[in-house]
Amino acid sequence: MSDSDLDKYLEGIGINVDEDEVATEGLPEDIMAEVEDAVEFDVTAYDEAIVVQGDAVERAETFLVNLLLNIDPGYAVEVDAATEEEVFVEVYGGDPGKIIGRGGRTLAALEYVTNAVVNRDGDRQVRVNIDVGGYKRRRDARLRDTALAAAARVRRNGVAVELEPMSAAERRVVHMSLAEEAGVMTESTGEGADRRVVVKPA
Repeated sequence: MSDSDLDKYLEGIGINVDEDEVATEGLPEDIMAEVEDAVEFDVTAYDEAIVVQGDAVERAETFLVNLLLNIDPGYAVEVDAATEEEVFVEVYGGDPGKIIGRGGRTLAALEYVTNAVVNRDGDRQVRVNIDVGGYKRRRDARLRDTALAAAARVRRNGVAVELEPMSAAERRVVHMSLAEEAGVMTESTGEGADRRVVVKPA
């Protein structure tokens, strides 16, 4: 999806991004489709213009509040924490499953689009992390347990362990979980949806 398509989409749901800002790279069609599948309303019927501006926290909160209001007014957005590099946002209420999607795909797409909007100005890049009802915290805890169990097997048997296919965010959790573990190393292998982490003897 091109930058102009992104602008039209955002304007259609009532979010107007300043034209003076530097455009970001185009969004993959499959990622935008995940968000559009979750947005079950007539985007042309929502005419109120909301300008997404301010610092990263304000931009993230403004974008998410106005997008989620159109999906379900029951959702609430709260910024849990923010640093110079990251903003942590929690979404409460509504139907969590609708925002999370199968295997977390809709949440990943929403996070991707939010980051594109927040970082449009091309200055310092800030990572926006979105969680819904603690879904990612629970997922990350399971991934850390899986990673540590795999590392124990590798140290015990001296044989590499190949984990199931994972998203980039999930692979990052595994890599970081084992970065300081003695006797093992990790690498990603495979392409596309089949990309996975392999835990190997160091």
